[in-house]
Amino acid sequence: MVKTFKVLIIGEGAVGKTSIATRYTTGGFKESHLMTVGANFMLKNLELKDGSALRLSIWDTAGQEKFRKIVETYYKGGKGVLVCFDVTNRKSFEEIDYWFNTSKSKIPDAKICLIGTKIDLDVARKVSKDEALSFAKELNLPYFETSALKNLGISEAFEYLSEQMIKEEKV
Repeated sequence: MVKTFKVLIIGEGAVGKTSIATRYTTGGFKESHLMTVGANFMLKNLELKDGSALRLSIWDTAGQEKFRKIVETYYKGGKGVLVCFDVTNRKSFEEIDYWFNTSKSKIPDAKICLIGTKIDLDVARKVSKDEALSFAKELNLPYFETSALKNLGISEAFEYLSEQMIKEEKV
């Protein structure tokens, strides 16, 4: 039997959450997206290195402040969370505390990873890798840098999160 895990992708608006979810689930990438209202839902079947088969129910959530209360309703049943920020957008990094703390309060046992997006835009970078790593360490979170455009780091982040969720299930 394939075990299903609910994974939320959260963070400020326009940080690349939809691009990450789309790249991971379909392999595709679109240059532009409409703003997510509420959440989009996608599925991904995968097999981990240990042979565990699982299905991820991936919830790509809205990031705009006006949707925050709606997004909180999607946390129920979540087992994993990708907290995303855009490395070229300092404000999205500064809002991580809100997203992390909300996740911890709504689903205290969830496995969480911090995700820096849009690393292909290195010349416009406003948050260094060292600063993000240091902040992730403070929160005791693994940190992954990603680019949906170039398909970098996305599979690694989802697979790491999946391994942590399956490990928790086996305990």
